[in-house]
Order: sequence, then C-alpha cells, then structure tokens
Amino acid sequence: MTAALVSLSTSDSLERGYLLFPPAGGNSQAFDALAGAVDADVRAFEYPGHGGRLAESPASSLEELATYLAAATPKAWFSRSVTIGFGMGAFVALETAQRLDVAPGALVVVDACAPQRRSPDKNAKAGASAMGRVFGRTGLTPVAGYRDSPECWEYALDLLLGDLQLLNAYRGPARTRLPCPIAAIRGADDPASTSGDDATGGWRVWTSGPFVGRVVPGGYLGVLDSGREAAFWARIRRLEAAFVGAEPEVA
Repeated sequence: MTAALVSLSTSDSLERGYLLFPPAGGNSQAFDALAGAVDADVRAFEYPGHGGRLAESPASSLEELATYLAAATPKAWFSRSVTIGFGMGAFVALETAQRLDVAPGALVVVDACAPQRRSPDKNAKAGASAMGRVFGRTGLTPVAGYRDSPECWEYALDLLLGDLQLLNAYRGPARTRLPCPIAAIRGADDPASTSGDDATGGWRVWTSGPFVGRVVPGGYLGVLDSGREAAFWARIRRLEAAFVGAEPEVA
C-alpha cells in the first residue's frame, strides 16, 4: 500500500524541504519532474483513491481528507518545510496546517482564489464531458497526459469529478490565521481568475505573518508545464527571500 506521504526527492542539503499537495484529479506522480529539478527534500501527499492508492476509498469531504493527512504528517519536518498547494490542494494544505499544532515554514498557494471568495457551487452541475472540455482547454496537468487513451481519460475525469464534488461541498475553513508567511501565485491567463488579484490577495487574511502575491505568465497550473520546472523553483526561492524582508500583518 502506498503511504499517504510520498518521498519524491532527497538531498543532503540542510535547507528546508517542500511538501506538495496535488490539485483536483491529481496525484503525487504529477510532481516527479518538478521534484527532480531541485536539490532538496521534496515530498507529496497521495490522497486516498488516487495514484498508488486507488484501492482505498476516497475521502468523503475535504475536511476529512485534511484530518487524515494531518495525522500522517511528521510535525518536526513540517515545521521547517515550505508547503505548496496547487488548485484544490491549496485548500487541503490550509486545512491540514490548521489541524496541526505547528505551522509550516511557509504556505504557497497556486491558482486558488482565497476561500472566502470562492463560488462553491460553480461546477456542481457539470458533467464529465463538460469538465473534459473545460480542463482540456486550460491544460490541466493531471489529466492532460491521458488524452490518447479513452480508458485512462475516463478514469482521469472520474477522479477529477470526484475531487470537484469535495470542492463544491467545501464551505471554507474556520477563521484561524496561520502564523507562517503565505504566498499566493496565479496564472495571468487562468480563466478561473476572472476576479483578478482581489481573489488571490484575499489569502492575506489567512496569515498573521508576511504575505506576498504574484501574478505569473501562463494559464491554470501553467507553473507545472513541462520545461518550466527550473523557473518554478527559482520563483519559490525568490518568494522565500521576499518573506525575510516582509512585514507581518497587523492583527
């Protein structure tokens, strides 16, 4: 059985590690190329019912998923890691961090509007064919590679739709600020970011520490496109440097 926390890359470096939370429809394997492009300890969560854990029942709610992942998180390592959530993974990361009595070194959220600015029922009535058109057009990384196989494409869409049901039922976290820095990144061409920087900047209220918001080239999860791995880590390093000089939010 695949463990909830999967080690993707190890390093002798004493620098902090990175903990990755997959987007809707994603699994830890989607991060293989990304993890191979950095000299660091990189780990990712494998959600129940995903990837190597297909035989397990998926979580019945996003909150249940976060509770499960929090129990599988080594606190000492988590406290010095940069936690990075992609899409739905941003909310899972926030919920997981709120369930632990230690905060990560920093939280980075990618292509996810702030929880309080979401439209939870936006995709509630969408069918598989509709979601296939939407996510195919935006180049969603977790399902894009399955197009040539009808069976794999159907599997990927089922996985995606299951995660979207969790996301649609999610009403947002309790209003508990994290003491760690938060950075919010969004793609300039992400069609889901029609509300613009306001939706990304809304993550500011979820930290009592420094906040940094960035708009980057590309569409939804474009930071995960093949060939952009080095650029992604360079951006993360710059965010870490920005945290050092940033002022915390006033409570």
